[in-house]
Amino acid sequence: MPLPSQDNSVAKDYCAPVVGLVGGIGSGKSALAGWISQNAPVEVIDGDQLGHQALQDPTLARTVLDRFPQASQDTNQTDQPTVDRKALAQVVFGNDHKSQAARNDLEAIVHPFIHRRLKDLIDEHHTRDDCEAILVDAAVMFEAGWNQLCNHVVFVDAPQALRLERVGTTRNWNQADYLARQSSQWPLEKKQDSADSSVNNSGSLEESGGRLLTLIHSLRGKASASCS
Repeated sequence: MPLPSQDNSVAKDYCAPVVGLVGGIGSGKSALAGWISQNAPVEVIDGDQLGHQALQDPTLARTVLDRFPQASQDTNQTDQPTVDRKALAQVVFGNDHKSQAARNDLEAIVHPFIHRRLKDLIDEHHTRDDCEAILVDAAVMFEAGWNQLCNHVVFVDAPQALRLERVGTTRNWNQADYLARQSSQWPLEKKQDSADSSVNNSGSLEESGGRLLTLIHSLRGKASASCS
């Protein structure tokens, strides 16, 4: 599929729209965002990376380990608290009440940090004259209320069989791993209904990326709203 024609020049008074990406685990949000950033002057903010940064913050790490001591990673090389993310995941992902309560506690600790970093990064890139748009790739965008930082939210769609295949290949997850994590998020139908638009990502990245670029170009005309 040929890429849509585009003028990558950005006016000095341009204010980049913020586009959120949501979808099921394995829908290919990160791959799609990466493709976009390689083919257009678009900045990508990765919510997973911000979550990792939160757990590496010494103050937050201590708070997390006070609540989840079983997630402490033994190390003799540093005095800094270190969170074992795999051990933490075993505690917070699941459908049972105990897992849900643990997940709520974890989110209460790390989500304010992620929200602040998201806002800081958006503010940093918002008025850059070389930035056409800002993509925010965050799995729990709606659940955490981060969609309020976006001008437009896109649901990245892909069939479950393909999503399972992708996480098996890229993350070495089995179906139980996938379901445990997916169940911690909003149902996909609710996410799709809450999004402003959707992009099918079951084909090639060139196809889905071309469609997303077309959407981004259409939002450039509404840039003034993103400056408020």
